[in-house]
Amino acid sequence: MLKNRLLIISLMMCMVLGTIPFALGAPAPKISVSISSLYVGASHQTANQESVQIKNTGTTAVNLKSWKIVDKKKLHTYTFSSFILKSKSTVTLRSGKSTNTANTLYWNKGSFVWNNEGDIAYLYNAQGKLVSTKNGMKVK
Repeated sequence: MLKNRLLIISLMMCMVLGTIPFALGAPAPKISVSISSLYVGASHQTANQESVQIKNTGTTAVNLKSWKIVDKKKLHTYTFSSFILKSKSTVTLRSGKSTNTANTLYWNKGSFVWNNEGDIAYLYNAQGKLVSTKNGMKVK
């Protein structure tokens, strides 16, 4: 009788915490979000030609709300509003100004973000953990 009560209490706690599938032995969904490319642009190009691509190679969609992209010198930070990056999908973040679409987001900067001599993009999750980096090389 006591074992049944403990089981029921444990399952109720799992329901509250949203962990029932894991408690029952189901595998956790694989979340793998990373920067797949950084294009720093060239001096003769526009800010909209600078871009960072973020790819989700995992098995579940990821809400990028509060995730951040930061440049090497930490002079520029882009914080994602609520954006769902679907499994096996890529989103492009452009430095310039325009209207966001399903696959392209705009930083809406009036100037360049990335150093044309080369730069590094850092991707942080909503908890502030560094999850990916990418070098962008000088464009010739």
